[in-house]
Amino acid sequence: MRQYLSSTVLGGKVAEFWRLARPVGAICHGVLVLARTRDPRTGRSVIADRRTTCLPKYMERGAYYFTAWRLGRYYRTYPAYVQDEVTAALNNPSQFVRGPRTQRRGTVTDDSAAFVVQDGNYLSARWPGDAYLFGERFRRLLEENSAP
Repeated sequence: MRQYLSSTVLGGKVAEFWRLARPVGAICHGVLVLARTRDPRTGRSVIADRRTTCLPKYMERGAYYFTAWRLGRYYRTYPAYVQDEVTAALNNPSQFVRGPRTQRRGTVTDDSAAFVVQDGNYLSARWPGDAYLFGERFRRLLEENSAP
Protein backbone atom coordinates (compact mmCIF):
# COMPACT_ATOMS: atom_id res chain seq x y z
CA MET A 1 0.00 0.00 0.00
CA ARG A 2 2.83 2.41 0.82
CA GLN A 3 4.35 2.13 -2.66
CA TYR A 4 0.96 2.79 -4.23
CA LEU A 5 0.14 5.78 -2.02
CA SER A 6 3.55 7.44 -2.29
CA SER A 7 4.12 6.88 -6.03
CA THR A 8 4.84 10.14 -7.86
CA VAL A 9 4.26 8.33 -11.16
CA LEU A 10 0.77 7.27 -10.05
CA GLY A 11 0.07 10.77 -8.72
CA GLY A 12 1.01 12.26 -12.09
CA LYS A 13 -1.23 9.85 -13.98
CA VAL A 14 -4.11 10.53 -11.58
CA ALA A 15 -3.69 14.31 -12.04
CA GLU A 16 -3.75 13.88 -15.84
CA PHE A 17 -6.88 11.73 -15.69
CA TRP A 18 -8.62 14.05 -13.19
CA ARG A 19 -8.21 16.97 -15.65
CA LEU A 20 -10.23 15.01 -18.24
CA ALA A 21 -13.34 15.42 -16.01
CA ARG A 22 -14.27 11.76 -16.42
CA PRO A 23 -15.76 9.66 -13.61
CA VAL A 24 -13.31 8.93 -10.81
CA GLY A 25 -13.96 6.63 -7.87
CA ALA A 26 -12.05 5.68 -4.74
CA ILE A 27 -12.68 3.43 -1.75
CA CYS A 28 -10.98 3.40 1.66
CA HIS A 29 -7.25 4.23 1.40
CA GLY A 30 -7.68 4.91 -2.33
CA VAL A 31 -9.06 8.33 -1.42
CA LEU A 32 -5.57 9.14 -0.08
CA VAL A 33 -4.19 8.92 -3.62
CA LEU A 34 -6.59 11.69 -4.62
CA ALA A 35 -5.95 13.70 -1.45
CA ARG A 36 -2.19 13.58 -2.15
CA THR A 37 -2.52 14.30 -5.88
CA ARG A 38 -1.93 17.98 -6.59
CA ASP A 39 -3.63 20.02 -9.27
CA PRO A 40 -0.69 21.63 -11.10
CA ARG A 41 -2.68 24.85 -11.63
CA THR A 42 -3.52 25.43 -7.97
CA GLY A 43 -1.04 23.28 -6.05
CA ARG A 44 -3.97 21.99 -3.96
CA SER A 45 -5.35 18.48 -3.80
CA VAL A 46 -7.54 17.50 -6.76
CA ILE A 47 -10.36 16.84 -4.25
CA ALA A 48 -9.86 20.11 -2.33
CA ASP A 49 -13.25 21.45 -3.38
CA ARG A 50 -15.18 18.14 -3.33
CA ARG A 51 -17.33 16.39 -0.77
CA THR A 52 -15.85 12.99 0.05
CA THR A 53 -15.70 10.09 2.41
CA CYS A 54 -12.88 7.62 3.10
CA LEU A 55 -11.90 5.10 5.76
CA PRO A 56 -13.29 6.71 8.94
CA LYS A 57 -10.97 7.12 11.88
CA TYR A 58 -13.16 4.95 14.14
CA MET A 59 -12.81 2.00 11.74
CA GLU A 60 -9.06 2.40 11.30
CA ARG A 61 -8.50 2.84 15.03
CA GLY A 62 -10.76 -0.12 15.83
CA ALA A 63 -8.86 -2.40 13.43
CA TYR A 64 -5.62 -1.38 15.11
CA TYR A 65 -6.84 -1.87 18.69
CA PHE A 66 -8.45 -5.23 17.92
CA THR A 67 -5.36 -6.62 16.19
CA ALA A 68 -2.36 -4.88 17.82
CA TRP A 69 -1.80 -7.76 20.25
CA ARG A 70 -1.23 -10.06 17.27
CA LEU A 71 -0.16 -7.84 14.35
CA GLY A 72 1.68 -5.04 16.14
CA ARG A 73 1.50 -1.74 14.22
CA TYR A 74 0.22 -3.41 11.03
CA TYR A 75 -2.87 -1.14 10.89
CA ARG A 76 -0.90 1.98 11.91
CA THR A 77 1.53 2.18 9.02
CA TYR A 78 0.98 5.88 8.32
CA PRO A 79 1.69 8.87 10.57
CA ALA A 80 -1.89 10.18 10.31
CA TYR A 81 -5.25 8.47 10.14
CA VAL A 82 -6.71 8.33 6.62
CA GLN A 83 -9.64 10.54 7.65
CA ASP A 84 -7.30 13.17 9.13
CA GLU A 85 -5.11 13.33 6.03
CA VAL A 86 -8.07 13.47 3.65
CA THR A 87 -9.81 16.16 5.73
CA ALA A 88 -6.60 18.23 5.78
CA ALA A 89 -6.53 18.14 1.95
CA LEU A 90 -10.02 19.67 1.70
CA ASN A 91 -10.82 23.38 1.56
CA ASN A 92 -13.17 22.93 4.51
CA PRO A 93 -13.37 20.02 7.00
CA SER A 94 -17.16 19.99 6.59
CA GLN A 95 -16.65 18.53 3.09
CA PHE A 96 -15.71 15.22 4.74
CA VAL A 97 -18.78 13.03 5.31
CA ARG A 98 -18.19 10.16 7.74
CA GLY A 99 -21.41 8.26 7.12
CA PRO A 100 -23.29 6.07 9.58
CA ARG A 101 -21.38 4.41 12.40
CA THR A 102 -21.60 0.77 11.45
CA GLN A 103 -19.35 -2.06 10.45
CA ARG A 104 -22.04 -4.09 8.75
CA ARG A 105 -21.18 -4.83 5.15
CA GLY A 106 -23.45 -4.11 2.24
CA THR A 107 -24.29 -7.07 0.03
CA VAL A 108 -25.55 -7.52 -3.50
CA THR A 109 -29.11 -7.91 -2.15
CA ASP A 110 -28.95 -5.47 0.80
CA ASP A 111 -26.87 -2.32 0.60
CA SER A 112 -28.70 -0.57 3.47
CA ALA A 113 -25.52 -0.58 5.60
CA ALA A 114 -23.37 0.76 2.75
CA PHE A 115 -22.47 4.42 2.25
CA VAL A 116 -21.03 6.45 -0.63
CA VAL A 117 -20.61 10.14 -1.40
CA GLN A 118 -20.99 11.53 -4.91
CA ASP A 119 -19.87 15.01 -5.88
CA GLY A 120 -20.18 15.57 -9.60
CA ASN A 121 -18.10 12.98 -11.45
CA TYR A 122 -16.36 11.85 -8.23
CA LEU A 123 -17.60 8.94 -6.11
CA SER A 124 -16.07 7.79 -2.82
CA ALA A 125 -16.77 5.05 -0.31
CA ARG A 126 -15.51 4.29 3.20
CA TRP A 127 -14.33 0.68 3.07
CA PRO A 128 -14.74 -2.59 1.14
CA GLY A 129 -18.06 -3.17 2.93
CA ASP A 130 -19.47 -0.38 0.75
CA ALA A 131 -18.26 -1.98 -2.50
CA TYR A 132 -21.60 -3.32 -3.80
CA LEU A 133 -23.31 0.06 -3.50
CA PHE A 134 -20.18 1.79 -4.81
CA GLY A 135 -20.11 -0.50 -7.85
CA GLU A 136 -23.76 0.12 -8.65
CA ARG A 137 -23.45 3.91 -8.31
CA PHE A 138 -20.20 4.01 -10.28
CA ARG A 139 -21.82 1.99 -13.08
CA ARG A 140 -24.60 4.59 -13.23
CA LEU A 141 -22.06 7.41 -13.23
CA LEU A 142 -20.24 5.80 -16.16
CA GLU A 143 -23.50 5.35 -18.07
CA GLU A 144 -24.52 8.97 -17.47
CA ASN A 145 -21.16 10.17 -18.74
CA SER A 146 -21.14 7.98 -21.84
CA ALA A 147 -24.55 9.08 -23.13
CA PRO A 148 -24.27 10.93 -26.48
